[in-house]
Amino acid sequence: MTETDKLYYTEMLKRDRLIPFFDKDKLICFITFFIGNNKDKYITENPWEILDDEPNGKVCIISQLLTDKTSHKENHKLCIQVWKRFKDYIKLNFPEVKEICWHRFLNGKINIHKKEI
Repeated sequence: MTETDKLYYTEMLKRDRLIPFFDKDKLICFITFFIGNNKDKYITENPWEILDDEPNGKVCIISQLLTDKTSHKENHKLCIQVWKRFKDYIKLNFPEVKEICWHRFLNGKINIHKKEI
């Protein structure tokens, strides 16, 4: 992990914008995110940029999602659990949020995905 990585994750944790997920005592995933109204601001910027967000925004933008590499069958069940726990966390802590979105760089372009909650 580089110093840039460490700085980013430390700051996102301080801002309550990094959520770790555990299965028993094993870290299986963590998600960094922003809350806001302007999705483009968070999607087009450098993914290591620590941006100010809008805590009363209507959109949760997933910045980074990192997982461990477990077997496909086990990973599928854990993915469903993590997704549910993440949505519940967002609903509880950011009641104004109505949508979660994320992006994937695929085939030379950014593909934006979204899920209403």
